[in-house]
Amino acid sequence: MLCDGVGKSGAILLQCGEQWGNVASMQRPVLVGEYDFTFDAKNRVAIPARLRPAFAGGVYVTKGHEHCLAGYAPEEFKEYLERQMEGISPNSSKGRDLMRFTAGNAMHQELDGQGRITVPARHLEFAGINREVSIIGVQDHVEIWDRTAWADYQSRLEEEADATADELAAS
Repeated sequence: MLCDGVGKSGAILLQCGEQWGNVASMQRPVLVGEYDFTFDAKNRVAIPARLRPAFAGGVYVTKGHEHCLAGYAPEEFKEYLERQMEGISPNSSKGRDLMRFTAGNAMHQELDGQGRITVPARHLEFAGINREVSIIGVQDHVEIWDRTAWADYQSRLEEEADATADELAAS
């Protein structure tokens, strides 16, 4: 049995009940905000409760730029890898290096019952993370920063914000 069409007369969008659960998941949340957390002795950290719905399918954690860690939902990680390689030959040494850096250092984690992930020690070492971290929402992913490094980086961003905006507006 088909449902009545929505919009134009005679248009049939979905059969009754067909894939209605997928409609809400098509809207990707925008990840924003700054959250302070602490790693426990087992290298676990909680994903902020407000951001957890975006990571219902797990999170890919990889080494990011500026020596932070980046966390992506599975679909966003796939898209990030594709965008990263646009215009770059995977046969070039630079292309292979870029793929190895991002994909080779990625690990997939499911959130545990308390919304935590476990991060390997080598990732923490790369980012200079001891225990105190800031988790930053960056539109389509999160970044995990050592709290002191984030404060220093943010101070620099604030000092350079106007000049950066002017430079980008001119290009």
